[in-house]
Amino acid sequence: MENSTAVTFSSGRIWLDDANGIVRVEFAPGTHQTLQIAREVIAGINSITSGARRPALVDLTRVKAADRDARSYYGSPEATASWSAAALLVDSPLSTTIANIWMAVFSTIHGKRANPSKIFSDEAAALEWLKGFRS
Repeated sequence: MENSTAVTFSSGRIWLDDANGIVRVEFAPGTHQTLQIAREVIAGINSITSGARRPALVDLTRVKAADRDARSYYGSPEATASWSAAALLVDSPLSTTIANIWMAVFSTIHGKRANPSKIFSDEAAALEWLKGFRS
């Protein structure tokens, strides 16, 4: 998978997947997402996209936990301005739980105004879904 632009942050990396026209977010094994990490992720997305909104594939398969403040920040206007849609990739009951909590917090904050987001256990299906949100 070719990537022309990548940014590392304290717990992973973010890159522009030119072939699919999306942003990818990957966390280091055992990551416990804090507000600081969430801010790093959004800053990284903004850095590689120069502020243009793109769909994002967020790989949660290595995430151990996510603080409430981190989940709330991802749903904030500042963070949601960075992405047009998010596919959350999971592979275990733990990552599914983290994704479901994020989705619940996000839809509580934004309701019908929410950016589209969906949980996937299959990367190919996630990429196919995200194609509908490329500009």
